[in-house]
Amino acid sequence: MNCRASLLTSVDAGYYAVRVAREHVPFRVRKINETANVSLTRFDHPAGARLPDSEEQAPDRFQINIVERGAFRLGHKGREWLLGTGCVFLSRPNEVYRYAHLKDVEPDSCLSVTLSRSLSRELSERLGCLALVPQISNRLRFLQLELASIVRDDIPLGLETLACEFFEAAAEASTGDRHLYRPNQLSWYAERIHAARQRIDANPADQHSLSQLSSLVAMSPFLFTRVFRELIGVPPHRYLIQLRLARARTLLESGMSVTDTCYAAGFNNLSHFIRTFRRHFGLVPSAMKHLRWEQ
Repeated sequence: MNCRASLLTSVDAGYYAVRVAREHVPFRVRKINETANVSLTRFDHPAGARLPDSEEQAPDRFQINIVERGAFRLGHKGREWLLGTGCVFLSRPNEVYRYAHLKDVEPDSCLSVTLSRSLSRELSERLGCLALVPQISNRLRFLQLELASIVRDDIPLGLETLACEFFEAAAEASTGDRHLYRPNQLSWYAERIHAARQRIDANPADQHSLSQLSSLVAMSPFLFTRVFRELIGVPPHRYLIQLRLARARTLLESGMSVTDTCYAAGFNNLSHFIRTFRRHFGLVPSAMKHLRWEQ
């Protein structure tokens, strides 16, 4: 009798209902990294395991999953997708997904970026409407390279930011890029954009210029701007302003004056700083400073 069993696999206090036949070995789960809001986990199958024709999973949190190797069919609510290496797919809380294994294809391995329960609840309306299998874009492929470096180098810093970028990129990828870079071309661009972003992140108050940044990574200003926007999601100037605004908020909350904060964060004009801050946060810098004392 081919009796089916329901197993509970624990990951970071989250549970996935997994239904497989008793004589089969379910997938393995290995947590790679975690923060208070995000965990990074690898799902694969033991070497030599006898895989079932299909298995079902029901996560209790939002996940964005990347197929590292192998291929399988994903089924959900009457639809089915064939996913292979490099594909990305989402999992929504308490929805059942069926994974059908393919004969003569190596067992699949997937990386899963999983949001905490509280973050899943907070973002449920926004993330619930995303396409289950977004079209691959250059930005999604770039983020896969970034994620691979976190796995390889065991870097916890930036995991939450990367998770947010993944979900944002999935939302933007509804139509897909008209032109996907070749793998070696993407690697070349990724290395240079990563170096430029590191230079900006190290000191956002510096007076970075487009010509300096593009020259640093041996790209023309036009090409650098286009590729930066495509892989990071915002143009270089807006990325720099966002960093400065985040720094300004931290300084204001620490008690620094508005004027001193303006220049310490890298802004050269007080009026422009106040307008930009209000447009971004919805209140003027002095209100942010006073809010800190009222809390």
